[in-house]
Amino acid sequence: MEDRLILITKKLPLFMKLNTYCNDHGWMVYNTTEITDVMDFIQHKHVAGIIWDLDATTKEETLPFIQKIRETFNKPILALASKKDLDYEMQLFALHVDGYLVEPYEYEEVIVRIQQAMWSRAVHSHQKVPELFEPEINIDDQVTSDFIPADEIQDTHHNHHNHIKLDDLLLDIDHYRVLKNGTDLGLTPKEFKLLYFLVQNKGQVLSREQLLRGVWEYNDLGTSRIVDIHISHLRDKIEPDPQHPKYIKTVRGFGYSFEGKTIKER
Repeated sequence: MEDRLILITKKLPLFMKLNTYCNDHGWMVYNTTEITDVMDFIQHKHVAGIIWDLDATTKEETLPFIQKIRETFNKPILALASKKDLDYEMQLFALHVDGYLVEPYEYEEVIVRIQQAMWSRAVHSHQKVPELFEPEINIDDQVTSDFIPADEIQDTHHNHHNHIKLDDLLLDIDHYRVLKNGTDLGLTPKEFKLLYFLVQNKGQVLSREQLLRGVWEYNDLGTSRIVDIHISHLRDKIEPDPQHPKYIKTVRGFGYSFEGKTIKER
């Protein structure tokens, strides 16, 4: 299943919110602020759909560009608007945009609208219909033995396994997952990257800003709330008692640190 979406936006909070929801449903997100990047993405990457924040581009830029990519790209395009503009909406639908949502919108609805558009296409082309809320997660990105932030991760260990052991947890670096007594804990891609970053810097107190830069690669930091949300999700999955964490410690007023003895295996 193609599990990558393009998000065109200049709003960091919007990207962080949508990225969280998309990750929770198995989607990875390519974020760009430039529409010129979109053509390169859809020509060279496996892209399942586009979420277009209309505030990121002018109407004069958006309409001809959508017309251009629609010549070759028959995947869902969903437009997000800060206010209702009926004429603009009609022009977008004339270019076969699949949806037009006006703030305030529910982020869950954004995901469902994209999946519904995929479902409609799959039915008409007699393909397998993707399941709502439970998509199969295929991770192409792999992790090397040294931490590399976010989308720069590449596979350099084709011929051997690369594991980190932590009590009854096994971080399977080659397959981008965490196992507990042989059972996959189902971490999302971003949760895994966050955990791996913490492990690689174990014993150090990392601020939320350091985590945002290291895992999300944000230089323009709007809010660090997304870090707390992902830490909470991680604790729910890996901690024996999430209310009294053993591995991911909160350092009040500073951030988080990873504690625990780890053993690297190959």
